[in-house]
Amino acid sequence: MKSVVHAACPHDCPDACGVLITIEDGRATHLEGDPAHPVTRGFLCAKVTKYLDRVYSPDRVLYPMRRRDSAPKGPGGRGTPPLQAFERISWDEALDEIARKLRQVADQHGPESILPYSYGGTLGALNGASMDRRFFHRLGASQLDRTICASAGEEGLKSVIGVKLGTEPEQFAHARTIIAWGSNIHGNNVHLWPFIEEARHKGAKLVVIDPYKTRTAKFADWYLPINPGTDIALALGMMNVIINEDLYDADYVSRYTVGFDQLKARVQEYPLDKVARWTGISAADIHKLATDYATQRPSVIRVNYGIQRSENGGTAMRAVAMLPCLIGSWKEVGGGLQMSTSGAFGLNKAALEMPELMQKALGRPARVVNMSQLGSALNKLDVPPIKALFVYKMGFIINMRYLRHPVK
Repeated sequence: MKSVVHAACPHDCPDACGVLITIEDGRATHLEGDPAHPVTRGFLCAKVTKYLDRVYSPDRVLYPMRRRDSAPKGPGGRGTPPLQAFERISWDEALDEIARKLRQVADQHGPESILPYSYGGTLGALNGASMDRRFFHRLGASQLDRTICASAGEEGLKSVIGVKLGTEPEQFAHARTIIAWGSNIHGNNVHLWPFIEEARHKGAKLVVIDPYKTRTAKFADWYLPINPGTDIALALGMMNVIINEDLYDADYVSRYTVGFDQLKARVQEYPLDKVARWTGISAADIHKLATDYATQRPSVIRVNYGIQRSENGGTAMRAVAMLPCLIGSWKEVGGGLQMSTSGAFGLNKAALEMPELMQKALGRPARVVNMSQLGSALNKLDVPPIKALFVYKMGFIINMRYLRHPVK
């Protein structure tokens, strides 16, 4: 019996692909992009195209494995332990053992001594941001502030436009100037590329700003290598040109923005000669970039999270996000800025996660641990110390010998 199932790619990617899976006698035999999906348009990335190779790989672990008591933790205490260090157990044994150890830790040290640790992984809302949260809320475990990837950039964007939304992928086909700012579109946002190519066939130019000459940079009409961590200076230098040469949209600015006078004063501190020294981009190129962006319209920026992963990263995203507001780019089809597509559809997170379950467990909200400060939390938290770390939906290595408190 043969059938085709409609599904969605579960990975942490802005493309959110529609997937068609061919099933024959209960086994998936073929995977392809959904041609009816407005962004996927019939093709998948190289990673997901080969997904069935991993699903049916003979090396895939399909059942619980428990470390043998005699097995050292990694060869010489380092690296990934060999499979022989583990023994197969049943699902009932695994669940019973996990529950027993979590209850033992909670009884001895309090439930907040347990810390869940997760992030991207597969992104289904039910198993990745719903039932897991309910479980740890009801347990009374410490809560995890999931900040490790995107929080600074998201807050920077929201501080300017109020929400985490941006230009739809389909609109890029209508742009005349496309700036990929710290964004390797061809490598990790491949379904945006056909819209960019469509725009280029109609005369649009693609500019890439990136410290590294990525695959996208190699295909660009203009590549501008920038010194790492100087994105704020470049954005303010562009604003210096746009404001001082009256290339901004005065009507849009007066109607839809606040703080223009303060911004105008601030950008005077970023003359092009100074910005050129900081960024490594010549003053002439900064001037051309600013004027092209402001006059060759519609202009759109695809900015990625790389610019927020340095000191003052949130401010970097904030500065770049001001540019489309300054030229009124948001009012044009094919204009604006895209950082993420994840805010396009609202979810009732409280209904999914049920934080009120913490009241039943503790009578109050549990403490919150910032995941970016995990090392400090494992070593310095005392009331109570973290005694059990429950890792799922991500992978990392901790050198346990440097931990102050023994952790399961």
